Amino acid sequence: MKLLLTAAALVALAGTAEAKVPFFNATCGSGIDVHADEGGPVYIGGQQANLKKVNNSYYEAKLGSTTISISINPDGSFDAMYTGAHGANGVCNVAAEESFSNDAGTCPPDVSQADRYKYPACN
Repeated sequence: MKLLLTAAALVALAGTAEAKVPFFNATCGSGIDVHADEGGPVYIGGQQANLKKVNNSYYEAKLGSTTISISINPDGSFDAMYTGAHGANGVCNVAAEESFSNDAGTCPPDVSQADRYKYPACN
């Protein structure tokens, strides 16, 4: 009986998933740049922040008066919010992963001036 209870406890523990800090780049407020490597660390303004795990799906990265709160949803998506000095707060704008063209020999006719750096043939 004791062996059965031990085995059941191990199976239950094996089934718990732990979300880690996702890889992302974001801008919060008026120019607070945030970078997180998968699993940590988190950088605020280029400096490594103190990362605190609140629970399996919520982390806080703090540097000075700035705190970045990272909430991981059950589907793997996440939200990043910030609080700062003098009551500053808001949602961080997470940069989308961009796909760069591997075809260096062509310049798409509809490429914008802002995106020309992605295509060597356009320069």
